[in-house]
Amino acid sequence: MLYIIWCIGAKVHVNGVAEENIKQRSISHVNILTVPTPFNTLLWRIVIVDDHSYYEGYYSLLDPSRKVSMSRHPLNRELLSGIENHWPVRRLQWFTHGFFRVRNVGGDVVLADLRMGLEPNYVFQFKVADMANPHALPLPNQRYETERGWEKLPWVWNRIWYPDLDTVSVSDKSSTSYTRNQRDFIHRSQTTIG
Repeated sequence: MLYIIWCIGAKVHVNGVAEENIKQRSISHVNILTVPTPFNTLLWRIVIVDDHSYYEGYYSLLDPSRKVSMSRHPLNRELLSGIENHWPVRRLQWFTHGFFRVRNVGGDVVLADLRMGLEPNYVFQFKVADMANPHALPLPNQRYETERGWEKLPWVWNRIWYPDLDTVSVSDKSSTSYTRNQRDFIHRSQTTIG
């Protein structure tokens, strides 16, 4: 019961942080999602969707500031032109509650559910069409297998404690954006976790 109360309280707090950041940046948003990152409830992922792009940021309950660094990514929904009424596309749009992006991956039109995963590794991705000229050709819905991004777990752990870490790969220990103590901490956690 205590865990549930903790999670609800944390989510309410992070929702407030997300709303503050939206107002500060004047983002005209359609949807907001706040979810804990894998295996913890201290680091939260914030996804904000507007008409043409989505923003992704991370907020730790241990961060000294409520300001969240956000990265912006295109939704690419124009790739669905001509197949908007294709049953797999409509079903996935409904299922994701608007939290989806589309990419052209080597001629495959791939729709990804933004709610589960870390950019660009989303758990649920589906090939819905082949790219043709000028529009996509619809296909039966099929799961699109991608890397899970397990190598990002050390970054998740480190980001809980260090608010200045961005989404660069933590395997780059030579990065000048880390202090010596941070690099040592990252190395120890990668050895322990990975």
